[in-house]
Amino acid sequence: MTLPRPPRPARLPYAVGLAVLLSVAGCAGQGSADDGSAAAAALRFTRDLAASPSEACGILAPHTLKELEDSQGSCPSSLPGLDLPRAAAVRSTEVYAKDAIVRLDKDTVFLARFDQGWRVTAAGCTPHGDLPYDCTLKGG
Repeated sequence: MTLPRPPRPARLPYAVGLAVLLSVAGCAGQGSADDGSAAAAALRFTRDLAASPSEACGILAPHTLKELEDSQGSCPSSLPGLDLPRAAAVRSTEVYAKDAIVRLDKDTVFLARFDQGWRVTAAGCTPHGDLPYDCTLKGG
């Protein structure tokens, strides 16, 4: 009497595992440090806050600039009144495709990449545990 052969292992779990592995590998670049341009834009913004508010306004993302001007008036005159932190050093930078988070010594700044380069979407941001950041300056 011959015993039946055990069934061959299904290939489906391997295919699913391979697909998961490839998708995770494809995300490896996200959350990584960039070439420094996002951090440079965040530092330039925070330095321009006091020295040249007009220049700082030029680094804002369009929707952030619009929200600020709709609620506070012209950017160069209202931006200094927000009393945003003046940071001097970058602690970390994370880039997620076209978005970045730059953690400075006294602030956290969110940016988005536009054709003209990195633009600030939110600043004066403080974390609240697992809750979203609370930001003084933000776009809608």
